Amino acid sequence: MRGTGLWVALLGLTVAAGPFGCGKSGTPLPAKVGGVVTFQGRPLAGGVIVFVPDPDRTAGGTLHTASLSADGRFELAGGAASVPPGWYRVAIGEPAGWYETGFPPALRRPDRSGLEREVKPGHDHQFEFHVEAGR
Repeated sequence: MRGTGLWVALLGLTVAAGPFGCGKSGTPLPAKVGGVVTFQGRPLAGGVIVFVPDPDRTAGGTLHTASLSADGRFELAGGAASVPPGWYRVAIGEPAGWYETGFPPALRRPDRSGLEREVKPGHDHQFEFHVEAGR
């Protein structure tokens, strides 16, 4: 299964927890992160999205992952305000069992996808990712 390859790649890229707080004086507030992923103009139902702290821009942290709903939507941490601020590299995995779809294999790895997003303290983020075959 291709989805398994994404998880194996991500386990090797997990970084140690960093110094992010939950609203204590002087520490950044966590944020809400959600959005939508499409492939070839249609929702990527059943896929997965992973946000991994960018080690070049963010001091530590843990990865955040979500499954994509039937309409391609996702909410990290169940929509709770629990995603620490910082820059994240993003990986997207297609649903298990997809073969010969033209889904770009580099998107399964946050270090190769080219997708990055900044999560700002205390904000409600709605990110959009529009994937095309052969990207």
